[in-house]
Amino acid sequence: MRSLFTWGDSADNRTVMGAPVDVDLKTVAYIKSSNDRLTELNQLVNRYKGTPHEEKLKLVHEKTKKIHAYLVEKKKVHELELFHLQNTEHFINTFSIILEAYLKQQDNSYAATNRHLKPGSLPEKFRPIKNKQNQETCRNIEMVKPVTMPENFSNPVRSAAIPQLTVPSISINTFATVTYYKEDADENLLAREIGYTSNDIEKESFLQHVSACFGIRGISYMGNALVTIANNNGTQPTGLVPIIHWEGFLYALNLNDYRLFPVKINRN
Repeated sequence: MRSLFTWGDSADNRTVMGAPVDVDLKTVAYIKSSNDRLTELNQLVNRYKGTPHEEKLKLVHEKTKKIHAYLVEKKKVHELELFHLQNTEHFINTFSIILEAYLKQQDNSYAATNRHLKPGSLPEKFRPIKNKQNQETCRNIEMVKPVTMPENFSNPVRSAAIPQLTVPSISINTFATVTYYKEDADENLLAREIGYTSNDIEKESFLQHVSACFGIRGISYMGNALVTIANNNGTQPTGLVPIIHWEGFLYALNLNDYRLFPVKINRN
């Protein structure tokens, strides 16, 4: 092909496109390891979201990203690895241990409350609010978070003469929070918020509260959803309520009277 276009001899210093380039595998490994640690830091920030330590962890994460970018640009990946070994890993381990210790303490507190139970038995269900004055206060609070509905919204007209039981389809709201109330050791009424973006500590605290109220274990919090839910006084408010997963099924939790209603995720 060369002779068809040039009619000349070939040059001695030709470069072939796509020829293999020498790659320092150790450099690649150091950069990948640094990126993994940045990911771990970011996950740690999310776990501490809403806590007094959140801003501190965010600052550490941002500074670590800048150090990573600077040292990679200067091709000083060995120094980058040393920085992580001397600083980042210690930081991640320390704050992970702090969080795990806190959650373990919460578990021990829950276990101490129910230490009279036999293995495998369920904790006794109790009133979420014990103080009578607090009970009266909560009774006057609508716990189903109200949401303004469109003017053209209407319930479908029932065409069947015989009512049929159905499981409503719901969509998880990923940004709104709902408020629930619990008492501290001195029976002071405390307001707490829970939402899809709540940190692990807030979700664990909510789940322990729900577990104690219902006398059930092994539940997980999925988020909040907009539903029309029944109250025990005959009303049916429409608003945001927590959704929990228990024994393979989803339930909407009415915080007004602490009842569970089966639901399913809308997959459409």
